[in-house]
Amino acid sequence: MAIPTFQNLTTAYRALAASQTAISTVGHNISNANTEGYTRQRVDTASISSGSIAKYALNTKMPGWGVDVTDIEQIRDKFLDNRYRSENSDTSKYSTVVDGLGDLSNVFDEIENEGIQNQLIDLVNQLQTFSDTPTSADLALVARTSANQLTQMLNLYAEEVQDVREQLVYDLSNVVVSTDFNSVVQNIATLNKEIRDQQLYGNSPNELLDKRNLLIDELSSMANIKVTYNTEKVTEDLSLERLTISLYDADTGMNLGLVDGSNFNTLSVEDDGEKITIGMNCSFRLENEDGVPDIDTQDITHYFASGSIKGYIDLINGKGTYANIPEGENGFRGVAYYTESLNTFARTFAQTFNTLNDTDATDEDSMALFTTDDGETTEGITAMNIAISDRWLDDSTFITTTTSKETTGGNDNVLRMIEALSTEQNFESEDGTSMFSGTFSEYLTSVGGELALDSKLYGNFFKSSNTVLSDLYNSREETSGVSLDEEGVNLVAFQKAYQAAARYFTVLDEGLETLMSMGLVGR
Repeated sequence: MAIPTFQNLTTAYRALAASQTAISTVGHNISNANTEGYTRQRVDTASISSGSIAKYALNTKMPGWGVDVTDIEQIRDKFLDNRYRSENSDTSKYSTVVDGLGDLSNVFDEIENEGIQNQLIDLVNQLQTFSDTPTSADLALVARTSANQLTQMLNLYAEEVQDVREQLVYDLSNVVVSTDFNSVVQNIATLNKEIRDQQLYGNSPNELLDKRNLLIDELSSMANIKVTYNTEKVTEDLSLERLTISLYDADTGMNLGLVDGSNFNTLSVEDDGEKITIGMNCSFRLENEDGVPDIDTQDITHYFASGSIKGYIDLINGKGTYANIPEGENGFRGVAYYTESLNTFARTFAQTFNTLNDTDATDEDSMALFTTDDGETTEGITAMNIAISDRWLDDSTFITTTTSKETTGGNDNVLRMIEALSTEQNFESEDGTSMFSGTFSEYLTSVGGELALDSKLYGNFFKSSNTVLSDLYNSREETSGVSLDEEGVNLVAFQKAYQAAARYFTVLDEGLETLMSMGLVGR
């Protein structure tokens, strides 16, 4: 039995169509070689068996009946995608931390600015001059002015640190979370629906997939996410891919759903002035492993392990050595830590001088040189509110120059004040925990040194992570990006295939013409 003539024509047509589709796909790749986020596409074909078409037994050997275009798929490596997004999350966290520590470094810069260290030196010099003539009201006024400038310097540092905090809170709440994060999860959910619809219609949603992948990359820069591709059974014969994105906590194995199909959850930021809290506005929840308790979605702050959001959390909430780790407080040296460090300095400084000035020690505040800015008490002194006491402000000679009750004009107490500025002090936190032992100058040097070390450390982390990220990006591009050389070779190959298919079509046409003309022989 011969192969049906018209079936051969169908085979030739399929060959032409497949080659044309492949050429069009190559052209699409070439035209998008510089399009951000574009993924190289490839035509998938399959041979059509004669047995898949024939409905009855054929008493002859038959070749296959041509080619079928089964799909136009994207060339992506999901393993590389996951590695890239994980590294992207770490790199973004380090970048955010480096920028934030840079802002703090500008506040504590004692090299470019004449800061607290210089003012301490000036106070020592003025007290030394005053000790030579302790009865001089003019010299007492100069010494008080220097002390007042020191309190104002502390006020300024505290205000600038607070400005850094307010900027960080604003950026996190209004830019990163409200604008970027929440918009991205919503857009991904919208794309999920559009992709699903296109797949239901039998269309190829590759361009939509590219848009979604770009958004997922962007989302990975903000948080530690986990992307899962599940199978959704639509009918007995049709199953579609369903994408789920979660905030994944590796320590507990907890998945906090961000996107599930067309559903999405958004985040919110609450600030009580001391710390910020990240909450989740839930429209759905993912099922977690058995035994994992449900969580309070109003506070999911500690589930952020990387990404720019984690960087902001550390910078704002980080209390360093002041943190109560068992109670869940953040141990990073951030704004909260440097605020408390300034407060410790101001409190220790005030207590030291108030004690030296109050020689009788009968009334805690009666002879205080430094109080809060409301002038009522020495309790609760911070760098933000420390001020010259009203009594010293009214009378520059209020400072106690001698402890002798028999003679006047002594300077022994002024000398004790000078000595206190250069001898070791015990710097305690507000709850009485010893934080540092050393001079006032050494304390400030220690705080500035910690900030410098942290800036250098996280700068190195960022450089290393960014190098790895660049390598992973290049690896992804080698897989998913468009190589013009490779596409040029493919174009030639598919062009040859198209020409061969056209020639095959011509041969069949000539054969058919010969067959049809056989009936005219002998006429």
